[in-house]
Amino acid sequence: MLAKTRGLVLKEIKYRDTSAICSLYTRDFGRISVILKGGRNPKNRLSGLFITGNLLEVVLYRTGNRSLSPVREARIVISPMASEPDLDRFSTLYRIIDIVRNTTGNEEKSPRLFDALSRTVETLCKPRQNTDAVLAWFFMRLVSSMGFEPSIKQCVLTGKPVMATLEAEPETRLYFLDDPGGVMLQNPAGQAPPGGKPIPVGAYLLMRALRKIDAEAIDSLEAGRNDCQRVCDILQHYCSFHSEYNIPGKNRKVINQILSLPQR
Repeated sequence: MLAKTRGLVLKEIKYRDTSAICSLYTRDFGRISVILKGGRNPKNRLSGLFITGNLLEVVLYRTGNRSLSPVREARIVISPMASEPDLDRFSTLYRIIDIVRNTTGNEEKSPRLFDALSRTVETLCKPRQNTDAVLAWFFMRLVSSMGFEPSIKQCVLTGKPVMATLEAEPETRLYFLDDPGGVMLQNPAGQAPPGGKPIPVGAYLLMRALRKIDAEAIDSLEAGRNDCQRVCDILQHYCSFHSEYNIPGKNRKVINQILSLPQR
């Protein structure tokens, strides 16, 4: 039967002479594979649409006994690659794609995750965005949609309110624990808990703010790059702890090398 949905292109692989097989994360079916018959032929109406990172509206043939869904029609909703080249935006986009590709199972749909993914890509396409804050915002929605949202308002071990403690004792140190997931206040002896990752107060306040706001308000945050990157690293490790996702250290190293190159 024919089905219409929206999907983000995660990967494209050449198939035979003029066709292609693509991995999409869709709103209605989760992560699926589709085939573009003749889609690499410049004269084909699908040519040039299924580029990694593009958000599309697609019409598919869906049957229960096929692992590949043939694409009948498609149109671009958002194309991050069509905007002015921006290494920060591209590296953030590919990091998000890599995470989605590795943390989602085949045909495990999550409209909540797709909507967050769609808003993230749309926000990245807007000018003058803090891409680190956008990535941190996405991570907050990712862990929530996967069912292991961390505790950040109360100490994950004692239940004490974190903000009230910081107001009364500003020198209190904070840590993030993967298990159980959440923020922990330092113990009375001031020692770091086993496995606890230090989290600066600025990064903690950013996590609280990101949980409350919509993607459209990200650019209004006064978020420092170090705090954004700390939140991203903590939540990415948290994802890897609670799923089979392994952090792509080699990919991150390549991206960092690209970003360090002088821009012309």
